Amino acid sequence: MEDAFESPDVYTQLKGELGPWFKAAGFKRGSGLLTWARRHGDWWTLAWCQVSQDGWDDFSGSKFTVEFARAEAAQAGANGPWRARLPRLLTAQERERVREIQNGIIAKLREPPRHHPMLTAGAAIRAAYARRFKRVAEPYTPGDDIWFRYANSADLSTWSVFILEKLPACTAQADHHG
Repeated sequence: MEDAFESPDVYTQLKGELGPWFKAAGFKRGSGLLTWARRHGDWWTLAWCQVSQDGWDDFSGSKFTVEFARAEAAQAGANGPWRARLPRLLTAQERERVREIQNGIIAKLREPPRHHPMLTAGAAIRAAYARRFKRVAEPYTPGDDIWFRYANSADLSTWSVFILEKLPACTAQADHHG
């Protein structure tokens, strides 16, 4: 695994990989997180990436999510009539592809040493940390809150390719709400 891959690194890479598509589709950078916004009628169509507040772990990496919204302002999380994370907008087959990518990343993770702080904490914390290393056994459902795991920049690039394929349909869905 690479050295710490902190959220600014993640945002920089995602901006470089996703940004050209958003620019070509008429989006401008919005405020908050890594946000893109495009005026559509009386509302803004938004898309943003959010890195988990769990932070970086040298063994389990981290995760991020992608969200879309119709909102009254060009800002991540602004009020509006509609909001959805990317996995909710996918078909069962597309969510299965997410699970395949996710499990491929999880399979590459190195188990932490026994003295790792998360493994010497209370039982609930140990169990939650251990789950980070378990593959996703069941297919995702539309209601699952799916965060995209990564352990290095190659993982982010894999997710970027997947996300880029879905952006036209996801932003079109966002345009038609509200």
